Amino acid sequence: MTAEHRQYLKIGLTGGIGSGKTTASKRFAALGARVYHADEISRRALDPGAVCYDRVVSSFGQEILREDGTIDRKRLGQIVFADAEKLQLLNGIIHPYVIDELFARAEQDLADEENGIAIFEVPLLFESGLHEKMDHNIVVSSTEENRIQRVMERDNLTREQVLSRIRAQMPEEEKLLLADSVLLNDGSAEDLHCQVDALYEMLKAGGTRA
Repeated sequence: MTAEHRQYLKIGLTGGIGSGKTTASKRFAALGARVYHADEISRRALDPGAVCYDRVVSSFGQEILREDGTIDRKRLGQIVFADAEKLQLLNGIIHPYVIDELFARAEQDLADEENGIAIFEVPLLFESGLHEKMDHNIVVSSTEENRIQRVMERDNLTREQVLSRIRAQMPEEEKLLLADSVLLNDGSAEDLHCQVDALYEMLKAGGTRA
């Protein structure tokens, strides 16, 4: 663990789209962990006048803009999830800022808190290499069919659109090989909560790979 982050545990939380990352992170927050969401930061980074707005519009063109000048995120998603190079381009613009902001917020919140735990919910934790800066990495795992159904209902997408997003991400099998802990989310929310509770107690007791 590096000196600047020694005062708290850095925990990476990830999983495929629709796996249940947010449900798990909310439980961690309820238990007392500080939780930071990469998606929330990246969304705000695309607001007009925000740090990544101009570069994204310059890279993807006026066609991604609504009449009011805001970025149509659904349209942008259709573009990048249909083209791996464009997805890489978008991630290259947003990821460096998101990573810096995640750690900056945690440093500010936990600077004076001994034995604090920061949970970083990052969909592309392994793809971005951010897992290497963590003390422990957690994958929320679920069957592909469960994930498809959840995202179709949540985001009002077709099955084909959800599958394109799943295929654009690292295969779950590869994520599981890189994980220090796995939370299985094919049952009830209560089942997932019980797993989170047990893992949180282990982390508080110092049970990380470090």
